[in-house]
Amino acid sequence: MSDSLENARKFLESLQRTDLSKLIAQSKVESRIGDSFWPEVVVRSPRPFSEALASLPQYDRKRIAEAVVSDEGGVSTPSDIIIHEIPGPPVEGLPALLPELVIQQETMIKVATGERSIQDANDYYIARQVRLTTLCGSSTIQYDNPHPDLWAWFHYYKDHFGTYAERRRYVRDLFKSAIADAAAKTLSAAPVREPTGWERVDRALTKARSQIDTSSDEEDYQAIGLLCREVMISLAQAVYDPAIHASEDGVSPSLTDANRMLEGYVGHSFPGESYKEVRAHARAALALALNLQHRRTATRKLAALCLEAATSATSIIAIISDRGR
Repeated sequence: MSDSLENARKFLESLQRTDLSKLIAQSKVESRIGDSFWPEVVVRSPRPFSEALASLPQYDRKRIAEAVVSDEGGVSTPSDIIIHEIPGPPVEGLPALLPELVIQQETMIKVATGERSIQDANDYYIARQVRLTTLCGSSTIQYDNPHPDLWAWFHYYKDHFGTYAERRRYVRDLFKSAIADAAAKTLSAAPVREPTGWERVDRALTKARSQIDTSSDEEDYQAIGLLCREVMISLAQAVYDPAIHASEDGVSPSLTDANRMLEGYVGHSFPGESYKEVRAHARAALALALNLQHRRTATRKLAALCLEAATSATSIIAIISDRGR
């Protein structure tokens, strides 16, 4: 068994398949021996990356399998990958642009080649078309798909293309430039983190990660600080029990006093001087969020630091609470 995401991405990029490399950038990959004693490649991805990977043609999925086992000498390459969706909120905003483009492309191809019905796919196609138009516009990527829904696409390919091969070629040419541009752009590719299961915490973190990619001014970055503050408050409320978690200074915390609640929780779980750094980390994450929220000169760098601090503090509390088990 091996976990070789970095090697797999290098392999794909050496083949000039940046699109596939970026599609697995937020995934966890592993090769293993399956129940039938044949090698398997498992790819675990958040939505919509999992959906995009599942929609790929079989030869692209096989290429990903080849990439994952490329550093394992003598291992037979599976002909496909096993895709598992990582539970939790989907990736949204600009980081989701590439998989959304791939899904839209493959949806058009499957409809035009009889693999999927218009009735089954059209509502999703229309909603995705709106998102793609907005995202491509905000990121200066040219998106030239003129078909507002799948019925319009149906009438177009019936009038213009008599064969499946012609329809596939048209769609791939239509999306080629946008997919290449989306793959080339430096979008957030934060390491995949398992959701904590604390719904409000996960929701606020997902929203902050999405907003940081579309933020451009001080007010936007201050809003990320506010979201990070909400993360810390929701986190504290999720773990704090006033009956057993006393604050260090003896003052009963209010419902929004994340500092005292988290200090009480961590202090009860890891008492004493030797664990002061753990308590200090949670305190620093909250302080950074508050600082950014009130700064008139908030920057993207500070917002990213604030988000990372809140995410890290959340991970630490989740570990302490055995939330990941």
